[in-house]
Amino acid sequence: MKLTRNFALLSTLVLLGSSAFSAEVIVPAGISAFHQGDSLSDSGSSLRVIDGSGMNRPDLNDPATWTVTSTAWADDWQGFAAPAPNRNWAVIDLGSSSSLDRMYLWNVQEPNALDRGTQTFNVWHTNSPALPVPATSASVTPYDFNSGGWARVNDNPFELAVGSGNGDQGQNYDVSGASGSRFIGIEILTNYGSTQRVGLAEVAFVTPEPSSSLLIALGGMFAFLRRRRS
Repeated sequence: MKLTRNFALLSTLVLLGSSAFSAEVIVPAGISAFHQGDSLSDSGSSLRVIDGSGMNRPDLNDPATWTVTSTAWADDWQGFAAPAPNRNWAVIDLGSSSSLDRMYLWNVQEPNALDRGTQTFNVWHTNSPALPVPATSASVTPYDFNSGGWARVNDNPFELAVGSGNGDQGQNYDVSGASGSRFIGIEILTNYGSTQRVGLAEVAFVTPEPSSSLLIALGGMFAFLRRRRS
């Protein structure tokens, strides 16, 4: 009887281990940006970057399955200023310190404005910036990630391909170096040629996959009990 109970308990633990520790999407609590875009909170605003607008998301916990379904300007965010030092940025608030693995990005998709898409960028992270992040507004507001409290994830700038329209699967980047942070900063360095605007369409973050060592250990215990039971 005791062995049967142990077997049942371990079976439950294995099932929990395969689900509770699986990779999950982190739903951002908010976003701040150097410029609001076409509105503060409606069509074309920076909020469009974190709300899933214009996207097909068959598996909400796997951005690798997400694709673009809208090329309307209203589903993009395009800030009103071309890239310049310390001028073009977005800061995503994850709500709390979070385990991180990958960041997914989709570029500007408006057909006649693909040159406004982000080309190269840096990723920064912190729990407590020395200089408070400015609130998003209709004015272009610079921000310097070297102002204190921030650390950069990448040694060399990341690059994002130009938007390809409906079906665009985006790109993903290793941001595990930012694990444990609450705020993720995207410092936009260059766009695809526009002298007026720059922005993005969507961003998503996922937690790490289950620990292989944990699953191996649970699997070993499961096999041991099965042998004893037989």
